[in-house]
Amino acid sequence: MAQNYLIIEDHLMLSSLIEKQLEQIQDIGEIHRVKNGAEALKCFKTNYIDFVLLDLLLPDMEGIHLIPKFKEINSNVKIIIISAESDIAKIKNVAKLGIDAYVSKMNNDQQILKAIQSVKNNKRFISDDILELLFNYDSLEVTPQKSLQKFLTKREVEILHYIAEEMTSKQIADLLLISRHTVETHKRRMMQKLKVTNTAGLIKVAYDKQLLK
Repeated sequence: MAQNYLIIEDHLMLSSLIEKQLEQIQDIGEIHRVKNGAEALKCFKTNYIDFVLLDLLLPDMEGIHLIPKFKEINSNVKIIIISAESDIAKIKNVAKLGIDAYVSKMNNDQQILKAIQSVKNNKRFISDDILELLFNYDSLEVTPQKSLQKFLTKREVEILHYIAEEMTSKQIADLLLISRHTVETHKRRMMQKLKVTNTAGLIKVAYDKQLLK
């Protein structure tokens, strides 16, 4: 039976990429794309939606406020979060609202299709980097080099070295062929993991724990 999907994402390039991934699904029905919360509610009320793919940060509201409204209209809807959010408290709050999957924008290559397949099999799905944050953040004690390297991803360590060399986010993005936004998200996530509030603190901890030499 064909199933209908609603993509709620204000970045058109990413929205288009998600749509192309959905088109690989055999039983795909209608795919609706909207850019904000108001459009999402209007579309949801006028169409039967089986799956919602929701960004948490929308131009007109936080995506988290849409979840109970969707559930009230259709209690059977499946909700998959696709977000760059790395704040642990916010992720946990979203999980409490009964979402079915959480996919990180930082690591979404085929993750969306895996998430959908898991949900169809009545299983929840969380992408690996989000799982790492959830399992390690609360118990993090910034310890020796080996532990710190294990806690940070390879990409984060790579970006950290470039930050220490006083490269700007744009320079790092150009070098690694990624967007400036992606670099900034990695930087923010590292600061949250290491419990510092700025770039100077990030570099200090890295040197103190001998991650940088």
